[in-house]
Order: sequence, then structure tokens, then C-alpha cells
Amino acid sequence: MLSVLVLAAYFASALWLVSSVHRAQDHAARGRRIAGVALGTLAAVAHATLLWHGLSSKPSWSLTVAEAASLIGWPIGAMAIVLSWLRPRFAAIGSALMVLAGIVAVGAAPGAPGYDLQQQNWEIAAHIALSVLAYALLTIAVVLAIALGLLDRRLRTRRPLGWMQALPSVEALEAGIFQALVAGFATLTLALFSGFIFVEDLFAQHLIHKTVLSCLAWVVFAVLLFGRWRFGWRGRTAASWTVGGFALLALAYFGSKIVLEAILGRHWG
Repeated sequence: MLSVLVLAAYFASALWLVSSVHRAQDHAARGRRIAGVALGTLAAVAHATLLWHGLSSKPSWSLTVAEAASLIGWPIGAMAIVLSWLRPRFAAIGSALMVLAGIVAVGAAPGAPGYDLQQQNWEIAAHIALSVLAYALLTIAVVLAIALGLLDRRLRTRRPLGWMQALPSVEALEAGIFQALVAGFATLTLALFSGFIFVEDLFAQHLIHKTVLSCLAWVVFAVLLFGRWRFGWRGRTAASWTVGGFALLALAYFGSKIVLEAILGRHWG
């Protein structure tokens, strides 16, 4: 029942937020944005409660794919609330993030099976927290990159913008992408470093494929940020590299976990 409430609150928040975009300076639009933020806050609180009930009943920190997605969805929803409130022109992006958070939130329902981890200490908890935050920040970056790619294509073909008028400008989207990328890259660096330091025997725990793919994603983001700093990469180039790096990162965790647990019948730890 709680998962249905979370999903409904996120979707209602998204509707109110996207309805506030076209007349962002209008008094009524401000009221719609406030309503959207309020509903989003309710959704985030209920989502946190759902996560607590689902994860506190587990014997360890081992997560199913759905639980991991839900855990990443919570900071995405929380950051979408802040983004929509502080930057009204990004309310449409915030609404898309709300929908995403709502869809993945239902994965934290209690009773999902899991596996015991060999290591359970504060170091592994810190590694998991850093990884979750990195995924959330980089998810926001890739959502902005997709929006930038769509807007750039529409502008190049000189077709009417239509619903894309709700999106921020190309310059604002580019700035948002790199702000999220810098924060996500820094957090991902800490997550990888903590993994190398704290995780025992990557081969024995079937983590080598995940580690290699994560490092490749780190390299992609590093090259993109260097290209932005040194050569001024932007537009479609920035969007393509962002999506590519995120695809590697998603494959590193979710792809490896699905293959390992659903197909090979093994697990990490």
C-alpha cells in the first residue's frame, strides 16, 4: 500500500511541476510549483519510509536489483525537488526525474529475497552510500544530456519546438550537465577508491567485471571533463559522451548483477 502512495505522490508532483513551466513567473505558476514541491517532499519522505521498512528487515546490506534501483531513486527524487524549487525553468526536468524516482521506488517493498554479504562493516556501508550518490548524480546528468540531445536535434532541423518549449535553454542544459557530472565524477572516484581499499578479494566475490566496467565509465567521464576544460566540448558531443559513460556504469552494476544472479545463480559476497 505504501509503495502505491509513493508512486502516486511522485507522479502527482511531476504533473504539478510540469504544469508550472510555461509561465514560470506567473503567480499561479508559482503556486503550482509549490504544490509540486510539496507533493514531491511527501513522496520522498514516504519513499524513505518504504526503503527503511524494506531494507531494515534484511539480514545484510546485499540488495536485489530492484532495491538498488529504488535506493538510487531516493536521492534522485530529493535532488529533483531542490532543482525544481531553486531553478523554476528546470521544473520539467524535475518532473521527469520524479517519474523515474516513482517507477523505481516500488522495488523497495518488504519481503524481497537477498543474499548475505561476507563483509558487513562501516567501510562497506560508506562505499555503498558513495556509489548510490554517484549513480544518482550521474543519472541526473544523463537525463539532462538526453534533453539536450532532443532539443539540439529539434533546433538543427528548424522544426517547431512544441512540448520542448518546457525545457531550459541549450546553454542552461549544458551547464547543468557539467555541474552534475563534476559532482558525480568526484563521488564516483571516492566510491571506486573505497571499493579498492575496503572490498576483499574482488575475484573471489565475482566483482572483477563490475570493477573493470566501472573504471571504464570513470575514464569516459574523465575524458569528457578534460575535453570540456581543454577543448570546450559541448552540445551533442557532451550529450553522447555522458550517455555512453552512464551506459557503461549501468552495465557495470545492474548488467553484471542480473547476469550473475539471474542467469548464473551466483551473487556478490
